[in-house]
This record gives sequence, C-alpha cells and structure tokens, in this order.
Amino acid sequence: MRQDIPKPDSETNKGPMMAIIIIVVLFLLGYFAYMMFIPQQVEQMNQTDKVQPVEPKVKDSI
Repeated sequence: MRQDIPKPDSETNKGPMMAIIIIVVLFLLGYFAYMMFIPQQVEQMNQTDKVQPVEPKVKDSI
C-alpha cells in the first residue's frame, strides 16, 4: 500500500479510540468492584455488638 494515499478516517482513528474505550471500561469495572467491596468492610467495622471491650491492664514498672 502506498504511503501517500490517505487512509479512510475509520482506519486512522481506531487506535486512540480503542485505547480510550478500554481505559474507560477498566475504570468503570474498578469503580464498581470498589463500590461492591467497600460497604461490606464499613459494615464490618461498624458492627460494635460483637466487639468485646478491652479492659486496660496496668503493670507496675517499679
């Protein structure tokens, strides 16, 4: 194929467009995974009924 013949627009813009689409999809997937995972962690941290209070143990350092 000769270099002086310009390629059609659909062929020229495929590379950057594909890269942008892939980046956006990966970002969205990561965001959804984050949104699914974080509330469970927060719930576990907020469950105080199962946590037993720790009694402070004072040791004499004489």
